[in-house]
Amino acid sequence: MRRLLVVEDDQGIREALSDLLEELGYQPLVANDGGRGLELAREQSEPCPVLLDWRLPVLDGAAFLEGLRSLPRGAEFPVILSTADRSVLPSVDVGVVGVLSKPFDVDALLGLLDEAHRRLEGLAGISPSS
Repeated sequence: MRRLLVVEDDQGIREALSDLLEELGYQPLVANDGGRGLELAREQSEPCPVLLDWRLPVLDGAAFLEGLRSLPRGAEFPVILSTADRSVLPSVDVGVVGVLSKPFDVDALLGLLDEAHRRLEGLAGISPSS
């Protein structure tokens, strides 16, 4: 089962995403704020995709990304940003796969998840000792 970190403070969205992702064969790791999301990312032995709400309590999306990128393999986590208001987003960081507008379009989410996995597979093919 493929892991996916979901960092979303809206309980309804979090639960709906978890249900959908489980149906699609994912193991969703869910956090209701950026601080808990960063803890879950830190606990992962391998990078996994992250679906990140931009407006969060404790650590917002920008602070979460900064903390994630400071982890030893943090730059390898492909991130999909989600927001109801795209105007609040800064220029997109290199590790960001894309941006989803709320409410979600499931096909757009699936396309971005495919891209996130392609990026992870590309990283797995790179040998650090080359």
